[in-house]
Amino acid sequence: MKLVVRILLVLLAVLAVLLVLAAVRALLLKAEPARAPRQPSRTPAELEQLGQDFARMIQVETLSRNSGEDLSQFQRLHAVMKELFPLCAQQLEQIDLGDALLYHWQGRDASKLPILLMGHQDVVPVNPQGWRVPPFGGEIHEGSIYGRGTSDDKCAIFCEMRAVENLLKQGFVPPCDVWLAYSINEETSGHGAPHAVQWFREHGIERFAMTWDEGGAIVENVMPGVDRPFAMVGIAEKGYVNVKITARGAGGHSSAPPRQTTVTRLAAFMTEFNRKQPLERKMIPEVRQMLENLATCCGFGMRLVLGNLWLFQPLLLKVLPGAVPQAGALLGTTCAFTMMHGSEAPNVIPGEAYVIANLRTGFTQDAAASVAVLKQYAAKYDLDCEVPEAREATPISHTDSAVFRYLKQCIAERYPDCGVTPYLTTGGTDARSYADMTDACIRWYPFRLSGKELGAMHADNESIRLTSLSDGADFYQYFLEHYVPED
Repeated sequence: MKLVVRILLVLLAVLAVLLVLAAVRALLLKAEPARAPRQPSRTPAELEQLGQDFARMIQVETLSRNSGEDLSQFQRLHAVMKELFPLCAQQLEQIDLGDALLYHWQGRDASKLPILLMGHQDVVPVNPQGWRVPPFGGEIHEGSIYGRGTSDDKCAIFCEMRAVENLLKQGFVPPCDVWLAYSINEETSGHGAPHAVQWFREHGIERFAMTWDEGGAIVENVMPGVDRPFAMVGIAEKGYVNVKITARGAGGHSSAPPRQTTVTRLAAFMTEFNRKQPLERKMIPEVRQMLENLATCCGFGMRLVLGNLWLFQPLLLKVLPGAVPQAGALLGTTCAFTMMHGSEAPNVIPGEAYVIANLRTGFTQDAAASVAVLKQYAAKYDLDCEVPEAREATPISHTDSAVFRYLKQCIAERYPDCGVTPYLTTGGTDARSYADMTDACIRWYPFRLSGKELGAMHADNESIRLTSLSDGADFYQYFLEHYVPED
């Protein structure tokens, strides 16, 4: 008994020492106070005009299309863009590939690696019944512009081209070639971006110094306790897998149901899988760096936990997915059951029913390994699995590159009140098509977006603040104006 007591006392002493060390580290980690944000560069009247210009792009209903389909709405959008950015239309080479639109801005030194700014012209469909304003009206209310595409992703196209237009007015010539690439089917994982990549390679362009697409943003209230907005700069994106899980069995009349049916087997499978959460959770170095960066701007409690992952990492792996799902999604493969189909009539038990599982694979458990876990559970309920679509997670861009360091400097200059951290994009972007053409494949919006604005992407009442739009245009311009290629 005495030995047990001694062991317990030693363990308590060790725990106390560890907690003291963690507390001291948390006290030393606190970041410098955030500086004040920059003052707006445009007057209220200028902001209103900026919004009215942007509204013209929002008013064109560019739902995703493929080559060979009706592209008249995209042709309308291109006509609007020529009117909004006449110098771009006159001085930049334009290449219309049908499912992607490219612009080439020739720089002073063609021997330097070019840079590529990206966006997508297409938008997802809308349900007008849930909107307070016309979804393609581009209406401005209380300092925000509303409409499908305002934050995903016409804002990037508008602000990139506004920045280039302003620099052309000044007679500025970039130090290297600059390309703009805008696909028409990003939202449906279409062939626009791959087609553009093919075109670049056929014309001798194999490498870019950087590619810059949508992804993270300047997020307000990124996690509970964080005292400032953070620029969440995406450096990779997770994989994407759809799995169709099918139950087959005897159908029949619903008036005399058996104990088990195809539908109940699917339900039991989904319930167990959701409850056990068997997919791998690991904290890769990039996620660890993100959490440690956030820790410096938290209160003492959160700083104690996030700033001492050497001690609290096992705890976070368990609680983070439930507490902050967006952060939890960075820890590994996620699974969401999204679509179901059973009987065609309410009084018929289906002989065949299925559910679709959408997996976003992490960086330590690939598509095959993730699907294998799903199949293992499905087999317990005599369910069949097939994989109609799968792609792996992308390579992770280096945060110690010159381009990434320059981007951080630009953020510190233009958004002095914000922190900066690398981030893993949980959604899909066109950037994945370019991932092997650059060491700096960046996925980041230079726009301040609130939780409400982020939540409205692909949902009702999508919007962006005019001040965010203005700051974003200024950021692209500053980045291009001061960019120095590597020797």
